[in-house]
Amino acid sequence: MVVFSPNASAVSNHKDTEGDITPVVQTAEPSLWSQPYLFGDWDGERTKLANEGVIFAFNNIGDFQTDVTGNQTHNATYDGRFRGIVDINFKKLADVDGEFFFTALWQYGRNNTGQYPAGGGAFGNPYHVNTFTSSVGGEESERIDQIWYQQGFADNMFKVKFGQIAMSSEFGATDFYDVFVNDELAYAPDALYNIRQSFSPAGKPGVVLWGDLSDLTKGLYVKAAVGTAYVDPYRPDSNGVYYRDDFNHGMTAAFEIGYLEQNAAYPGTYKAGLNGNQLSYMNPYTGELYRGDYNAYGVVEKTVYHPTGVDGKLQTAKGLDLVSEFIGAPGDRNPLQYEITFGGRYTGAIPGRDADKIDFGIIYSDIGTAYSSAYRTAFGHGLGGETTLELGYQYNPTPWLAIQPDIQDIINPQGDSTRDEILILGVRTIVQF
Repeated sequence: MVVFSPNASAVSNHKDTEGDITPVVQTAEPSLWSQPYLFGDWDGERTKLANEGVIFAFNNIGDFQTDVTGNQTHNATYDGRFRGIVDINFKKLADVDGEFFFTALWQYGRNNTGQYPAGGGAFGNPYHVNTFTSSVGGEESERIDQIWYQQGFADNMFKVKFGQIAMSSEFGATDFYDVFVNDELAYAPDALYNIRQSFSPAGKPGVVLWGDLSDLTKGLYVKAAVGTAYVDPYRPDSNGVYYRDDFNHGMTAAFEIGYLEQNAAYPGTYKAGLNGNQLSYMNPYTGELYRGDYNAYGVVEKTVYHPTGVDGKLQTAKGLDLVSEFIGAPGDRNPLQYEITFGGRYTGAIPGRDADKIDFGIIYSDIGTAYSSAYRTAFGHGLGGETTLELGYQYNPTPWLAIQPDIQDIINPQGDSTRDEILILGVRTIVQF
């Protein structure tokens, strides 16, 4: 998950001359509590570079979480991710239709759902649940996540992106990473991952082709991709630079068609896609072998409400945004055969707290039929659907700091109706450096 805020305020001096009197008007430097970054604007150089197309971003996201109900062993954990980003827009910098992107990170700690792998739960977590409660959890490592170049052609009607890419960020992820904590809502549902397509923070080599279909309908586009698959995304490629092994595990492919609604006040994004591969899979109940796997998804993101100011104009920085996603996959070879998410964020709900956000979401994930049958054979009953609820409030005391209390409630963990629900309390902090 990439989170950064590239906006910065310029600081300028104005000097005017009238005869022998030379008044000097100087804009005050932003204070620590009003500047967009903890380390400031680098004497104006950061804003100057951004205006020329060169963005440097550094942030740290940390999650403290503890589970307080359920029949599992209770634990409190802290995990986090420090990320650095360089994004160069060559159109601004040199009037060349290209972009270079690089991001590396330090991953520390492990999220609550993955802290104790000895539990042997589904997806490698001891709770035996289908979701990851922290979107920044992962293997402890220092690694290069993504490094790619994108070139536009025919007045930006076509684009080619190649390099080390997080394909799940391109095909199936949502844009609500700024407020949700649970990985399914903040990044992409787990039902996507069995296709072994690369994801952030473990980008892999690939190529993405993008085409503008605005001649048919303004805002319409298509894109397709091919990339390397993986067995273990972190081994032996522990630092994101061991490319030799990246080409030893087959390929994945993806296709998406989308529409960017042309409405400045109430924008919307609508997209549908298909991911697939030709790897080997086994039915865990019958032992039957399959060649290949696939999943299909649909995503809707839409702004639905803005309050009206005293001047009668819409306050477009405030309001309600909604997101919903559906993922479907064959139930004979996938741990999850479908997943549905729905969530929203409301910005500026409390008077005087214009940048604060309220988030609310629901995730329903259904265990694959073969996995449910295998579980029934072993334990006497099958598995169905798991429901996860999330509610949080993101408090922004400064532009560079966010503090977010968060509650997640997991009902029928791993689709097992005989289990107690798991309530997880947490606090997330986001610091923009």
